[in-house]
Amino acid sequence: MRKKVLVATLTALATAASMASAAPQTSWEQGEWQLDLGAWAPKAKFASNESSSKWNFNGGLGYALTDRLALRYDYHGLKTKLDDFKTAGDEHEVNLMYSLGKNVALFGGWNRINNDFDGTVKNADVVNNVAQFGVATKFDLAKNLAFYADGALGTKKTSLWEAGLAYTINKDWDINAGYRYVDTKLNDDNNIKYRGFLVGLSYRFGGHKAAPAPVSAPVIEEPVAPVVETPAPAHVYNDYYLDSIHFASDQDTPLASDADKLANFVAVAKAHPDSTFKLVGNTDSDASQEYNEDLSKRRVDNVAKYATDNGVSSSRMSLDYKGENNPVSTNATDQGKADNRRVDIWEHK
Repeated sequence: MRKKVLVATLTALATAASMASAAPQTSWEQGEWQLDLGAWAPKAKFASNESSSKWNFNGGLGYALTDRLALRYDYHGLKTKLDDFKTAGDEHEVNLMYSLGKNVALFGGWNRINNDFDGTVKNADVVNNVAQFGVATKFDLAKNLAFYADGALGTKKTSLWEAGLAYTINKDWDINAGYRYVDTKLNDDNNIKYRGFLVGLSYRFGGHKAAPAPVSAPVIEEPVAPVVETPAPAHVYNDYYLDSIHFASDQDTPLASDADKLANFVAVAKAHPDSTFKLVGNTDSDASQEYNEDLSKRRVDNVAKYATDNGVSSSRMSLDYKGENNPVSTNATDQGKADNRRVDIWEHK
C-alpha cells in the first residue's frame, strides 16, 4: 500500500511540474557544479520504539556532465538522541540525474543506509545497499520563491521523499527549508523510519555562467546572413543583421559555445567605429510573459555589458526587449525553444 501511495505522489509531482517555472535543481548547464550544505533533525522509529531528534550535517555535490545529465553525491547524518533507543548511522547517495526540462528531472542510483543503534539495541545494526529510482520537481510560487519535492522507491523496502520551499538569493545562491522522510528495511518484521525538518544552502558555479573570455587578436569577419536554424526578423533600412547570441533555458548568460560570436561582435564594432548596434532580447514561451520580458532584458544587458567591458561604448548600442513575443521557431519542440532563446544583434550603418 505504501508503494502505491508513493507512486501516486510521484505521478502527481510530475503532473504539477508541467505548470512550473524556473528550477535550477532540475536543470543545469554542462560543466556546472552545485555545492549543498545544511542540517536536518531526524528522529527514528521502528515498531513501537522511537528515538528523539538530533541535528545532523547534510551535504552534497553535483556536476553537470551535459545540459541533460548530471552526477550527484549526497550525505545525510542519521544520528538521533536516546529515548527508547538512539542511532549513530548515516546515509550516502550517488545518483545520475536526467533533466526532462527546467522543472522535472529523473534520477537513479545507489543509496547506502547505515542503521547503527549505537549499542542501544543488540544485534539490530544493519547496512542497506539500496538501488533506487525517483523524480524531482520544482515550480515557482512567487518571484524568487519556489516549492520543491522529490521522491524515490528502492530495494530493501526503501522509500524516501522530501518537500519544502526554496528561495533564490541570486543566480548562484539558494536557501531552502523542508521536511525529509526515509523508510527502509530493518529486519524481516520491521522497517525503520527517519523523519525530520531540514535547512540548507546551495551554491552553483562553473558551466556557462562565467562570462566568455575576451579573444585576443580576433579575426574580423564580414557580417554574415542569418542561419536557417535562427532566422532573424526582416530588417529596416540601413540595419544589417550581424548575429544571434543563444542561451540555455532560463539563463541570462550566453552559451559558452557562442563565445566566438561575442568576440566577433566586439571586433566588428571596433572595425566600424561609425556604426551603431541594436540588441534585441528574446525568450521561449516557458514561464509567464512578465517573467520572460524580464529575462529577455537581463540577456540583452549581459551581452551589452560584455561589449562595454571589451571597449565598445554603451552610447553605440540601443537595447530592446521582446520577451516571448518574437519567436523565430516553434515553441512546441526543444530545438525550437533553443532557437528562440537569443539576443539578435543588428548593425546600423
